[in-house]
Amino acid sequence: MAAAADHAKPAPPLKDELDIVIPTIRNLDFLEMWRPFFEPYHLIIVQDGDPSKTIKVPEGFDYELYNRNDINKMLGPKASCISFKDSACRCFGYMVSKKKYVYTIDDDCFVSA
Repeated sequence: MAAAADHAKPAPPLKDELDIVIPTIRNLDFLEMWRPFFEPYHLIIVQDGDPSKTIKVPEGFDYELYNRNDINKMLGPKASCISFKDSACRCFGYMVSKKKYVYTIDDDCFVSA
């Protein structure tokens, strides 16, 4: 009797070597359109702006969420080196990533139709 065909999905490329960094000022509903591409990866989300505002991330994603308060705690007097203008807060995401590669995307980037 022939062995059953293996229908297991191959692992996503760079699965254990890639973090995705997203600077944001808004809820991350846009991730739903990116789900087929991003769901296998770890997301590092850096909230720009008011740290008291709650950022909502769709369920099913593996992520860490940081805001200005976290940066101040982690970096102390050096926290000012992380600018919160023009999405430059993404630099903090680069800093905390432990992966070999980092991909970044803005919260207003959408999948082409």
